[in-house]
Parts: sequence; structure tokens; C-alpha cells
Amino acid sequence: MSNLSHHPRAYVRPSPSSGTLGGLGSYTHDAVSLCEMAGYDLTIVETVGVGQSEVELAECVDMFLLLLAPGGGDELQGSKKGIVEVADVLVVNKADGEYEKVAKKTASEYKKAMGLLRKPVGWWGKKSSESDGCSKENGAIDCAPAAPPVLLISAKTGFGLEELWQTISKYREFTNSSGNVIEKRKKQNRYWMWKYLRERVLETAKNNPRVKSRADDIEKCLDEGLMAPRVAAGELWKSIVYQGDEKSE
Repeated sequence: MSNLSHHPRAYVRPSPSSGTLGGLGSYTHDAVSLCEMAGYDLTIVETVGVGQSEVELAECVDMFLLLLAPGGGDELQGSKKGIVEVADVLVVNKADGEYEKVAKKTASEYKKAMGLLRKPVGWWGKKSSESDGCSKENGAIDCAPAAPPVLLISAKTGFGLEELWQTISKYREFTNSSGNVIEKRKKQNRYWMWKYLRERVLETAKNNPRVKSRADDIEKCLDEGLMAPRVAAGELWKSIVYQGDEKSE
């Protein structure tokens, strides 16, 4: 990252979470869209990497690349399970020196696990036979994998980086040519619209004086066992909607 930050054609910017859970800052999606509109061909979104909470990143990018450390095979049954299921490519780093054997073992474990995880047909934009439009090179049909590929790399020595870039380029080519990326972004835009709406409603409930006063009363009823949480939410929602009606008059 330090080398990339000094590259004249790269723009690197941290994005604080501002207390937002999910692995992404509240304005990360906006920042990614802005970079694309500014003419950047490639935008890399790096999260803190704590496991399940990064799943939301899949709603912000065209390709979800999961970077794994050696010796993390046991995490398949733990914190990494959910994020592995949404990943498009898995990459095991540190395949060098004393970690090389462990990295290879970790990659092997993930490959076995990915064999049980089947993505929908055409999830890379191509189907699984030459008649479906896959190219044929050197006697082998070049198609999308049935499951996310698992690659070995070393950021220290550069091992595997060329293969990783080829995989990224192939994924981009397949999804663009098939129109899959367009459909994916439509779903993502809808996801963010509804998320921003939820945030706006919650912000209103917390910051509007009249709604906040009503929320305090409702919370007291909750504490005393006079109201169920679902009923309380409905009462608070009525207060928010009423506030909107007042402004429109």
C-alpha cells in the first residue's frame, strides 16, 4: 500500500467508519461511485477484515476478493463462513519462507470447501460448455469456474500476482460481456437506496425533538413491560410519519 500511495496515477484515501458497523463507512459506496465517475479504471476497497461484518462489501463492488492468511482453514467453520459464501475469488497470502507449506495447506483446505459451494450457472457471465460461448485455447475450454477459485500469492516476493491479475481481468471480461455486472449494480443501487432510507428514518427518530420526546415515553413503557417491542416500533413510526405530514402542509 505504501508503494501504491506514491504512484502518480493512484489515489489512496482512508474512509473512517464513523461508528458504522458492517465493514464499510457510511459514505464508502458514494466514494466508489465518485472515483468511477472521475475516470479511475480500478477502485480497490479494503476493509478491516474482521469476518462476518464484511459481507456488506459485496453490495459495493463488482468483484469480492477475500484475502486469507495461512493457517486459517479452521475459520471455515467459524467467523469466515458467511464471507466465504459471498466471495468471488479467495486468495491465500504469505506463500513464502516459513509460511509457504502452511499457505499451501490452507489453500488446499479452502479448495475442498469451495468444491461444495456451487454458484449459480453463469455467475461469472459465462456458462459451462463451448456451445454456450466459452473460448477454446490450446485444446482446453476457457469457462467460468463452478466455484470461487482459490489462489496462492506472496505480497513479499510477488509470487502468484500475475495469475491473480489474470483472474481479475477474466472475471471483469466475462461479467462485462454478459451484462451480469449491469444487473449486479442495479441490485446494489436498490440495496443502498433502502439502506439510506433506513438511516434517514433512524436519524429522524434520534434527532427530531418531538419524535425523540415520544421515543423517550415509549422506551419507558418498554422498560415497565407495558408495550411489546414491535408495538413500540409501530408507535414510533406513527410519530415519524406524522412529523412528515406536518412538514408537507
